Amino acid sequence: MMFVIYWLIFLRILHGSMTSARTTQYCTFQKDKLKCHEHLPNIPYPSNITVLELSDLNWEILDLNNIANKFPNLQRLSVIGRNIVRVVPPENETSIKVLELRRLTITNISSTLLSNFPSIEDLILEGNHLYSLDKNFYLGPLQRIYLKHNKWKCSEDLEWVLNLNRTIVQDIDELVCHGIPHSGKPLFPIAQYLKDIKDQCTEKCNCLLAHVVRDPKSDLLEPIILVNCSYRDLTELPSKLPHKTNILHLEGNSIENLKPLKTNPAYRSLMDLYLDNNKVNSIGVLEGSHWLTHLRAFSLKGNKLIKLPVYALDNALEKNINMPNAVRILFGGNPWRCDCVFVPVFQEMLQKYAPQIKDINDIRCAYVEGDENSLLPIAELSRSSVCKYPTEYSVQEALDLLNAVLACLILFILGKLAYDYYHFKRSGRLPWIVTKMP
Repeated sequence: MMFVIYWLIFLRILHGSMTSARTTQYCTFQKDKLKCHEHLPNIPYPSNITVLELSDLNWEILDLNNIANKFPNLQRLSVIGRNIVRVVPPENETSIKVLELRRLTITNISSTLLSNFPSIEDLILEGNHLYSLDKNFYLGPLQRIYLKHNKWKCSEDLEWVLNLNRTIVQDIDELVCHGIPHSGKPLFPIAQYLKDIKDQCTEKCNCLLAHVVRDPKSDLLEPIILVNCSYRDLTELPSKLPHKTNILHLEGNSIENLKPLKTNPAYRSLMDLYLDNNKVNSIGVLEGSHWLTHLRAFSLKGNKLIKLPVYALDNALEKNINMPNAVRILFGGNPWRCDCVFVPVFQEMLQKYAPQIKDINDIRCAYVEGDENSLLPIAELSRSSVCKYPTEYSVQEALDLLNAVLACLILFILGKLAYDYYHFKRSGRLPWIVTKMP
């Protein structure tokens, strides 16, 4: 009797092991779970399968409609690794709650992918080649979505990022940009910066997010915003700029007044200003401004400058927080007035800040017909060639003439004294001038 019992138990265990785990060349089946590697054989499978895991498939297209038909009770589908580049949504509703498409080469997902997933709870799209999502991507009843380790393009329109629900996207703070210009930077802040720049951009200008850097002191991200208003027929500085604008190009306009640099808060973050080929004739209005002590690049080539407030500029540069390595100044192509009052102090400043003044050899005297200094580099002028009177004789020549006259007078007086003494000795008569003295 005991033998029969043991035999029955053995058969039961053997039957259970045969029905609980079956293995083919590519697949393993256990209870309601099927795992396949490289291939999904085209054979009948039990209808009770609820979990399907496929890895390293040699497919290019993943047809979810075909899988849904083969496994009508499927609740979790995982497709991991290899060459799949496109996903075909199912045509009919499925019972899948978890859809995992990970480490594939998918570049794009249809906005209607989940339209026939009425029970979907989790969507895992980690480690693919996705560069964007449609801004109208249907999330359905999703509770969680995972998107990290994709190749998100931050040069594209990122409105879809701002439309994401942060309570659903579990790894939104781990999403980063891929490729130039913001590789490795967090996706969500970049999207917010781009939206703000677009909304705040100055009319007639182009605004872009040039870079994003991390502040070493606060460890916070800081945008580097570039605004290009060159050759737009502007007659004054723009009255508004995107918040935290750092670089402003205004070449080829007709701007003369720089007062907004000192008074307009929109220029508070500005560091690089390019005003080449405008009509600026003075920067005196900037004396004592925040701009001069915080500038990084200041280009005024080809304007109408004839002189500068040298001492004010020198004082500002000494206090500038970007000195000495980051500051770049360009003053060439202006009609500088080369007189004895301005040139000596201007030369001292040019010599002092030669590493920062990048076009020092292009800073030349204005053209004046007949002037020997016309168009010569100011840094190379000698003081004697600038500081002279506009008369026939120089100062030295006048002094030489005066000395000659004085020498002649002294010789005349000495000669007269010798003559009077000789005359007195011979005749005993005093000189005429002595007889008239009281």
